[in-house]
Amino acid sequence: MGCKPLDKTKQKHKKGLWSPDEDQKLRNYVLKHGHGCWSSVPANAAQALCFDRGHRLTATTAVAPTQANTSLLGLQRNGKSCRLRWINYLRPGLKRGAFSLEEQETIVTLHQILGNKWSQIAHHLPGRTDNEIKNYWHSCLKKRVSKVAETEADQGECMNEQIQGLELSPSSFMSTPQNSGFESLENMDVH
Repeated sequence: MGCKPLDKTKQKHKKGLWSPDEDQKLRNYVLKHGHGCWSSVPANAAQALCFDRGHRLTATTAVAPTQANTSLLGLQRNGKSCRLRWINYLRPGLKRGAFSLEEQETIVTLHQILGNKWSQIAHHLPGRTDNEIKNYWHSCLKKRVSKVAETEADQGECMNEQIQGLELSPSSFMSTPQNSGFESLENMDVH
């Protein structure tokens, strides 16, 4: 009963910020070999790095890192981390920097049509990632759009009040006044 103990010891993956050396290893591997299965990229990057330098990958190099052989280890990251790093930061052709006015208008328009489907919106903005677009929407554009909607709603309410005021005025003209000058003359008895 219970769980069976694992025979394999799980390799610990590094978490946190990526170093420039790790970025370079991932970039070189993916550009040379493609990504294939992302879960195999960290291990394959280590092997490819060793074979490219003419070293033979041994069990001691892959398991016990020392000061001398840490550069031979490759990536101590999981596949998901490698995939996200490549897609969001290292991929060639990514556009960096501020969003242009045209890009902002495209995001707002497509968000009204598609909703929070960031990957579909990203297809209309070459060089921008879905993650970058989503972050920009939630940090900047969402607030601007809601402010514009509020001001338009306030202006709409003012217009409705003015229209309602105008609707009351013509009805008051249509009703017969109680103290008109003609009625008072008609009611007078003249002898």
